[in-house]
Amino acid sequence: MKKRVCFFFILSTTALSSCQLISPMITDYNGVRRDVATYINSNLLFSLKDREILVNYTKGQQKILTADRLGPTAQQNLALERAEGRYCASQHISLKKLNLVDHQIFALPEHQANWQHIQKLQMQINLTPENINCEGKF
Repeated sequence: MKKRVCFFFILSTTALSSCQLISPMITDYNGVRRDVATYINSNLLFSLKDREILVNYTKGQQKILTADRLGPTAQQNLALERAEGRYCASQHISLKKLNLVDHQIFALPEHQANWQHIQKLQMQINLTPENINCEGKF
């Protein structure tokens, strides 16, 4: 009995670690900050499909990190892009997983200030599902 339990444990550990080795070969992490890519790749809650969606989502969300250097119109456009990206991503993956990645992207205080500013602008946008085109985004 102990041998079976030990064998199952070794087998499951090997399977989980092999997924982490294969994922970077399948998912293109190019354009994603290294710490965020490592977080996405090492989180066992994320399937390979989840990782692809989260990487695409992250690429769009990272633009917020430089929002303080943009003009008001560009910031408004960025808020609109974030709202659309978040809505489209949420059609394929849970908001909980999106929030986990958001907290990783905007972990530093200077990043949080930009994030909060864009969120305030996002609240002013009146979006309806009919106005959003998610084809080919995720």
